Amino acid sequence: MSGPGGSVTKRDKRRDTRRAQLQQRQLERQRERERQLRNQRIRQIAFIGVPILIILVIVLSVAVIGHNNTTTTTKGGLAPAHGQTVDGMECLPSEGGLIHNHAYLEVYVDGKGVTVPPGLGIVYPQGTGVSALASDGLKSCLYPLHVHDQEPNIIHIESPVQKSYFLGEVFDLWGQQLTSTQVMDHKADVTNKLVFEVFDAHGKMTTVTTDPRQIELTAHETIAILYNSPNVTAKAYTDWNGL
Repeated sequence: MSGPGGSVTKRDKRRDTRRAQLQQRQLERQRERERQLRNQRIRQIAFIGVPILIILVIVLSVAVIGHNNTTTTTKGGLAPAHGQTVDGMECLPSEGGLIHNHAYLEVYVDGKGVTVPPGLGIVYPQGTGVSALASDGLKSCLYPLHVHDQEPNIIHIESPVQKSYFLGEVFDLWGQQLTSTQVMDHKADVTNKLVFEVFDAHGKMTTVTTDPRQIELTAHETIAILYNSPNVTAKAYTDWNGL
């Protein structure tokens, strides 16, 4: 209360002091609560965010390692083989000599032939467009299944080990799809039929109705894949020229 004439008494001063102290303590408690809430939010973010960050780092590390590791085994894919192990096949510095056979692969889509590209299964030196096997001093590698320059569609089967090789492995090296209902990007349906025919070394033809990936590659065999090509009559390839 005020004194006579509106003067401020000691009691008024003490009351104002207590009020100021109370307000100061309330302000300090409020700041302390805000500080605690901030720390709590930081701990929660750290609790959730750090494991996520660790997982992201691990995933990115694995992705980088997988991209750079040329010995990682892959099966199939959407791009041609570039030196990594594919279906158990390693890219070798030279042709294998234990098996040396040749098969012919022809693909027809909508009645038109699709070239099996020269260089399939061969990794060229960076910046060159020629096979290292035909160029002195250049280093490269090639898979047991490959197609040489100037010999499109002829699959060379040259392996350092005695084993069987199959059509699915050619398509995996090529980076193209192959199933009983699809070749490359072309899917069979009621209108577009997909037919697989195999001619042995004597020209005897067999229509394959099982998994085409399991067609074994043998010497002087011709494999014909016909997608929506009812007017195409496939024939056994005979122009081997000593191969």
